[in-house]
Amino acid sequence: MIYIIKLWKLCKGYVIISLYGFNTGKLIEKAIESNIQIYNIQSTGSKYTLEIRPGDFFRFRRLARMYKCKLLIVHKNGLFRIAKTASRNICFPIGIITALALLYFMTQRVWLIDIEGNTTIDSYYILDYLSKNNLCIGCNKNDIDCRQLADDLKINFKTISWVNVSLKGSRVYVKMAEGIDKQVNKTDTAPCDIVASSECRIASIVTTHGTPQVKAKDVVLSGDVLIASQLVQSGTEENPVTEKVSAAGTVRGYVTRNYGFTVPYNTFVKEYTNKTMSIYSIKIINKLFSIKYKPKYNKYDKITTVTQLKIGESCPLPIIIYRDIYKEYKFNEKKLTEKEAKKEADTRITEHIISNYSTDSDIISVKTDYKSDKDKLMVSSEIISEENVGRQIPIQEEKQ
Repeated sequence: MIYIIKLWKLCKGYVIISLYGFNTGKLIEKAIESNIQIYNIQSTGSKYTLEIRPGDFFRFRRLARMYKCKLLIVHKNGLFRIAKTASRNICFPIGIITALALLYFMTQRVWLIDIEGNTTIDSYYILDYLSKNNLCIGCNKNDIDCRQLADDLKINFKTISWVNVSLKGSRVYVKMAEGIDKQVNKTDTAPCDIVASSECRIASIVTTHGTPQVKAKDVVLSGDVLIASQLVQSGTEENPVTEKVSAAGTVRGYVTRNYGFTVPYNTFVKEYTNKTMSIYSIKIINKLFSIKYKPKYNKYDKITTVTQLKIGESCPLPIIIYRDIYKEYKFNEKKLTEKEAKKEADTRITEHIISNYSTDSDIISVKTDYKSDKDKLMVSSEIISEENVGRQIPIQEEKQ
């Protein structure tokens, strides 16, 4: 109820005034008796602050003169007052109409196309195909037939097994799932063996085609045959088995690798100064407006933040603001303690594992030995991992 009263006051308008004089109390009582609506009366000594309707202002001013009180207009507000001011300035209504028309135009267009689920098909080819079918940045939303586009995508791209095109606000979502293209990805039936990619101890072996040559806990060298293409004779065949297949299966083994390096005690540490600078650029649709500026810092890092203007989550606008933050830094010499050097070594070992081991590898153990020298820490690490060690080799290539 309170919000309705405030909204009604805003629509009708109100005037905030300050009242001075010795008879201000009697003046307010007389105004109330005369049906003059007064709100939010606040008193500070002999001064009163109150709100009054514009229509009652002149009647209240006549009463103030009768009671020899002085009043001062502090603020005027209300939608009617804004409309009256706008009627005197032709640019104001023109600006409002233009802004509303521009907002309507922007919300009736497509400004973002999100593609999800494509693994073998590059997004560029999907966007190119959609643009040839009237779906591109800036097109009218009313001209888009999502169901027809989904059917056309599935027909044109053979590897797509499921696709959905949906429109939300000014954003189009293209979600898909890819299957196997039988016309393109044919099974390679050329005979081949699966051999060890490195020296290891076999952890497990699962054979789907071919004949296994090793078992768990066997130690093999790089190049040893793990699964052979030659089929094993059962002894009940009428004719000798000479058929060779493309060996297939999964062989995992324990691989041991050594990684060594040194960490110098005297090093340089990167430290940021308090000097920063921000450069703003704006991109409207596909046009970028930027300032070519290079900071005067000798060494700096550039951090770019991207802000896209939008009306809600599903209605982005084609206006992107880029903020390039340049942060100056310097290299200061620092002498590491043995504890700090070991911490730096552990970080390097972790980074080495992340960058050099595949995601399907399981790190079993990492044993690290440290040896302190005069000006450096010598590090030797033994990394044991369980990983897929089998790789297919055509028989012809193996013979060479």
